[in-house]
Amino acid sequence: MSKQKIEWFNGLKQFIGECRKKHPIASRDELKVEDEMQCQVIGGNLIAWLEDYGPCLLKERSFLAGIKGWEKDPFIVFTSTEPGLVAANEILKKGPDDIAVLYPKEFTEWLEKNPDTDYLWHIHMWSFFVVPDTVTEEKTKKYPLAQGESYRLHKEGTICGPLFGKGGEHLWKWNCRELILLRECINQWVS
Repeated sequence: MSKQKIEWFNGLKQFIGECRKKHPIASRDELKVEDEMQCQVIGGNLIAWLEDYGPCLLKERSFLAGIKGWEKDPFIVFTSTEPGLVAANEILKKGPDDIAVLYPKEFTEWLEKNPDTDYLWHIHMWSFFVVPDTVTEEKTKKYPLAQGESYRLHKEGTICGPLFGKGGEHLWKWNCRELILLRECINQWVS
């Protein structure tokens, strides 16, 4: 493991500590109903990644490491909104020390000053919900909304290196009581 890689990740962990002092993550019992449901979905997504999907990607990356100049055991950076960070904190309490958890804007700020543009030392995994600005009528016409309901997109993905990533968006609806999955992989990408 290179000294640069260790310094980069230790710096990131220190930066995250400073961010949490300024903007602590809520406890699970402080979450609103919708945020709690998002926490459950994102938590399930993170567990599935840690147990199934992630190890496969890491094996592929390890195979390519010698060719691409990547470290064989990259650090994992997980970004999400507050429901996802609450879930990650619970899931990773006694987990590995090579995973960093922070908000997307915080990671962007870190990378501006400490770039790893070729993903030599890290991979980036994300999972979060957004209220879509627009969802194409073609993709939603099978899923009309009743009064008071609105769409949500669950965006998730992983980048392991330049031109090495995969992700997707899943269509949900929120009816002010529960999140309901309407369609998995309404959009997906691979590079």
